[in-house]
Amino acid sequence: MVSRREFVLSGIAISALPVLSTMAPARSQTPAEPLLPELALAPLYKVIYDRRFAASVTYGAVAARRGLSTHAINGDMTGIWYHDLHPRWKQGPAAIAGLTAHGPLFCLERLSWDFQMRVVFREEREDGLISWVIAARSAV
Repeated sequence: MVSRREFVLSGIAISALPVLSTMAPARSQTPAEPLLPELALAPLYKVIYDRRFAASVTYGAVAARRGLSTHAINGDMTGIWYHDLHPRWKQGPAAIAGLTAHGPLFCLERLSWDFQMRVVFREEREDGLISWVIAARSAV
C-alpha cells in the first residue's frame, strides 16, 4: 500500500520532470574529459578542484584549457576563502564552480550566503564528487 506521503512526493517528482529536462541536457561523465555544464550559467571568477581526486584534477585541467582561472585545494578551502574569495566577494558577487567532495562545497555554500549568493547548480556524480556552481541569484 502506498502511503499518502509517498504519493505526494511522487507527484511532486513527476511534475518537476519537464522543468528538469529543459535545464540540463543529458550528458556523460567520462573521466578523461569531464564537462563543465556550469559555463552556461554565469561568467566564472574561479574554478575550484581537489587534488585528492583524479576526476577533479582532470576537471581543473579542462577548465584551465578553456581559459578559466583555477585553484587547487587538498580538501580544505580555508586558504582560498581567506586569500581570494572573501576579499573578492566583499567587492560584489562573483560566480565560482568546482568539482569537490561534500565538505568544501558545504563550507563555501554557507559562506556565500553572507554575500547574497547560493548554489545554483549541483550534480552529484557516481564517484561521490559533486559538480557545483555558486552564483548570485540574479546571475542565472
